[in-house]
Amino acid sequence: MSLMIFRGVSSCLTSDAPMPETAKILPFPSRGPHETRSRGEILALVESFLRVPREERSTELINATLGDGDQLSTLLGQLWEQGNKNPSLVSQEAIGLHAWLTAREKEYFFFDERDYSLGESALLAGACLRLLGAREDCERWFDRADASFRHTVAPAPLLARVAFQRLSLRFDLQRHDDVLELLPSVALTFKKLGMAVELAKCHFLEAMCLKQTGRNAEAAERLDELVANSGGALQPTFLGLALVNLGDLRSGEGQFARALEAYREATSVLESANQKFALADLKMAVGATLRTMGLIAPALAAYREAADQHAELGMVTRAAYARVVFADALLEAGKHREAEWQLLAALPTIDEQKMVPEGFAAVALLRESVRQRKTDPKALLELREYLQAKN
Repeated sequence: MSLMIFRGVSSCLTSDAPMPETAKILPFPSRGPHETRSRGEILALVESFLRVPREERSTELINATLGDGDQLSTLLGQLWEQGNKNPSLVSQEAIGLHAWLTAREKEYFFFDERDYSLGESALLAGACLRLLGAREDCERWFDRADASFRHTVAPAPLLARVAFQRLSLRFDLQRHDDVLELLPSVALTFKKLGMAVELAKCHFLEAMCLKQTGRNAEAAERLDELVANSGGALQPTFLGLALVNLGDLRSGEGQFARALEAYREATSVLESANQKFALADLKMAVGATLRTMGLIAPALAAYREAADQHAELGMVTRAAYARVVFADALLEAGKHREAEWQLLAALPTIDEQKMVPEGFAAVALLRESVRQRKTDPKALLELREYLQAKN
C-alpha cells in the first residue's frame, strides 16, 4: 500500500576590498509608523480574517489584512499549519492570496517581502493540490514558487523546499529511482543549513521510496530510526505516517499484533495533531490489515470511514481509490448492492480525474457490469490493483 506520505537563514560575506559607494546604503522602503502589537493580537486578527468566508470578505478587509506585513506573515504560517488538515480549503486561500499579491505593486512591500510571499503562497498551493491529487496543476504552482523565491535575499533554503516538493510529486508519479537519486542532494542542503525538520522529511521520503521498490527491510530500518530518533524534528504528520507505514510493513510480514500496536500509536499522534488526511490514510491501512486477518466487519467499517473522510476533505482521487478498495471488500463479503453504490460514487471521479489510461478496458467492463447490477469481480480486481500501484 502506498501512503503519501507530505525562512530564515542569515548569511554574511566578507572581503578585503572596499565597499562600493552604491552598496553602502540599500534603499529599503519604510512601512511608516504603526502601533506595536503583540503576537497574540496579530494572531487574533488573522484568525478573525480566516473565519470570514472568502466570498464575504470586503476589499477593505482583504487589503487591511494582507497589506499588513505582520498579518501577512502570520497568515502564511497559519495556512501552512492547516494545509495537512484541510488541503482543499487551504489551496483556495493560497491561490487567492497569490492572486492578490500578483496584482499588488512591489512598492507597497518591504524589500523582498512580495517575492517571498508570492513564493510561499505558490508553494503552499502546490503542496495542497498534490495532496488533492491535482498533479498537473501543482507542477505549475511549484514553477511559480521557484520563480519568485529566486528574487529573495536568501533563496537557497527556499529553493530547496521547492525541490523537496517536486521530489514528493515524483514519488506520487511512481518515479522512485529519480527520487532516490536526487534526494541526497536536497537532504545535504537542509543539513548544511541546519533545517532539521526538512531533513527529517527527506529521510521519511527515502523510506517510502525504499518501501515502494520492495526494499522492505531497509524501509523498516529507516522508519524505526525516524520514530526513535526524531527528537521533535519529525512533524506529527510525518511521525504518524512513519508509524502507519511501519504497521503496514509488519502486517505484510504477518506480524499483526505489532502492526496494530503501530496503528494505535499512530492514531494517538495524528488525533492529537488533528491531521485528518493522515488519519484517513491510517484507516485504509487498518482496513487492509483487518481484512487480511479475516476480521471482515471491522475492516469494512475502517474502509467506509476512510472513503468518507477523504471525500469530506475534498481529496476526490483518494476518496475514489478508497471506494474501489471498499467495494472489492464488500463484494468479497457478499454485499453486492453496497459494492455497486461505492463504485457508482467512484467511477465519475476516475473518469474526470483521468486516474486510469484512456481505453483502460477494466473500467468499461466494470461500468457496464454495475449498470446491469452484476458487478464483474475480475474487472474490479484489475482496477483496484492498478489504482493501488498508482496511489
